[in-house]
Amino acid sequence: MAITERKLEDQNPAQAPTLGMGAGTFGQQAQQRTNIAQGGSGRFTNLQQYIKANEANPNAQLLQREGTRRQEELGTRQGEFTRQAEPIKQQFEGIRSGQQFVQSALQDPTKVVQDPKNIERFAQYRTQGIGDVEAPFQQLQTARGTLGTQQEQLASGLETIQRDPNALQNFIQSQRVNPALATRGENVLDRFLTQSTESGQKAIAGLGTTAGVIRGTQAPSIIQDVESLRTQAQGGPLASSDVMNLLSGAVKPEEEFIRGIDKLFVARQSGVGQNVSDIESAKNQFDTFNNINNTLANKVLEKNVYENIDNYPNFKQNLYFQARNNLPLFNNNPPSEGQINAEMKRIANEKSASINSEINTLQNTRNNINTDTVNKYRNYILNINKNRQELLQQYDPTRLSRIQALQQLTGSTPFTSLLQGRIS
Repeated sequence: MAITERKLEDQNPAQAPTLGMGAGTFGQQAQQRTNIAQGGSGRFTNLQQYIKANEANPNAQLLQREGTRRQEELGTRQGEFTRQAEPIKQQFEGIRSGQQFVQSALQDPTKVVQDPKNIERFAQYRTQGIGDVEAPFQQLQTARGTLGTQQEQLASGLETIQRDPNALQNFIQSQRVNPALATRGENVLDRFLTQSTESGQKAIAGLGTTAGVIRGTQAPSIIQDVESLRTQAQGGPLASSDVMNLLSGAVKPEEEFIRGIDKLFVARQSGVGQNVSDIESAKNQFDTFNNINNTLANKVLEKNVYENIDNYPNFKQNLYFQARNNLPLFNNNPPSEGQINAEMKRIANEKSASINSEINTLQNTRNNINTDTVNKYRNYILNINKNRQELLQQYDPTRLSRIQALQQLTGSTPFTSLLQGRIS
């Protein structure tokens, strides 16, 4: 300040000295004036000398410190704001984490349900939702508005001191040890020296610069962080209904897929074909192949009988009568046993040769049938009697695992009846 405080007992608040009176010592180099009213010549012969002598008065430093103090206070306010905003940011981060968890769970439910805690977590989101972004964001906005008001107050307060002499005078007075004991003359003199000295003028001008710096100070970056998280969160599920909609969106196509497991599905998976005509073609080849095999088995058995007739007494007896009937009577005499046996052998050889020719024909026909198609159709007819879960377990176990995992996430049994049903 421009003056060195007098002892409290020397100050008289009821009698404020005016400019030029002996109210104290001014400046670090100035000596105490001789009271002009007492006839002393005094040290200063004009006002400029007086101002120059008080160039080093501390009022300029007070103004500079005030600017610095307000900048530091803004930093403190911003720090407090950041501390208040950090839990809000963490809340938004938690929401984003929950959304990402839900999305990843629906993308790969098989992996997620391996940990029971994940099932519990998903159930919580499904029933209670992931979080609310608007309430915490409004809380942040309120705190941000308060910070903006404080920032503007700090800046405008400096500008008021800069442009309003009364505000300047009041500020300097407030910096005294005991502002209430300062006389009006002392306060006016303080303001005068501050406004008149070069250091004071620079300090006053600096208030505006500092005010601009304060006003232009960017808001804490945590605001942008939260805004970015909020924007991301708004694009994902928040309420329990949102989670249920996503879950339904994952369940519905799987339900349709299970319903679509029919004979054509089994035909495709078995390699029989893609449509009904392919199934019919494979069936015809399968039936033909089986019929030929059955006929061949009978023909081989029949040929074996003729080639080993002694092993089949009943059949041999029938052949005996056939051979005897084939031989004519000679002079009304029946054929001999030797003739009959020879005829039996001829008939057996003839029949065996004929059967063997049929066997060769059947084998050639069978060889022209695609046995791979026959085997695939055989697999097809074995599987069409299974239920859908058994078919999925056989043909697409990965899909079945996903379906069963999704069912765990739903907390119900949307797939059970479909999986246990058999194809039509």
